Amino acid sequence: MIDIHTHILPHIDDGAANSAVSVSILEKELSQGVTQVVLTSHYYGKRRSPQQFLERRNEAYQKIKNKIPAGISVRLGAEIHFTGMNMPDFEELCELSIEGTKYILIELPFTTAWRGDLLQCLSDFIYDSGYTPIIAHVERYQEVWKNPALVNELIEMGCLIQINAESLFRGREKKLVLKLLEHGQVHCIGSDTHDTENRAPNLAKAKTWFEKRKLGKTWETLQGNMQCVLDDELVERPKTKPVKKFLWAYV
Repeated sequence: MIDIHTHILPHIDDGAANSAVSVSILEKELSQGVTQVVLTSHYYGKRRSPQQFLERRNEAYQKIKNKIPAGISVRLGAEIHFTGMNMPDFEELCELSIEGTKYILIELPFTTAWRGDLLQCLSDFIYDSGYTPIIAHVERYQEVWKNPALVNELIEMGCLIQINAESLFRGREKKLVLKLLEHGQVHCIGSDTHDTENRAPNLAKAKTWFEKRKLGKTWETLQGNMQCVLDDELVERPKTKPVKKFLWAYV
């Protein structure tokens, strides 16, 4: 299995507090059958430049590099908070892509409105750079709760869509994730793990969820998509119908 969204590097964001926790998370990943992990520490442009982030990320990686359990491989990446305002130039952003690929994990604003220029900036980034954004935990954004058709718009723009495994088991987010899966609008799944307790790795639990609902083929498709990402190959995005909201239900 592949975990494409994690916060395992120590002392760099709100993830692992130290190297021992980092190694413990990786051991839990391996015990669940995860063999490839992308280390996607948060990048917030206001706090540091991409170069400063890369330097700090490398320092964090060096602390665990020789402690990574045998049987698991890691890639460096970042989860980039993309606001459309005061952003680094696109060339600098590309340096934060998933190592060895032209895929890049993007986090959009959680609670503030997505103004037209935000999505336009994202579209410009795709067109100008040739890189493919993977929209992190799309089911957690208030704008998507209000207007789930935005997910289809992001896909048509050229993005891939990632969900968090934990959202399969949580009320409001679960309802949206179920409908996105039904519409074929999920391409990747990640644990978004931060520690070994409150936000521990959970992809084995997610796999069981898919299998119990006879969605094993969907699970394999998600894994295949993520392998394509790591191999820097094209991920197919079949045309889909938008999810719509009717009163409190998604249809």
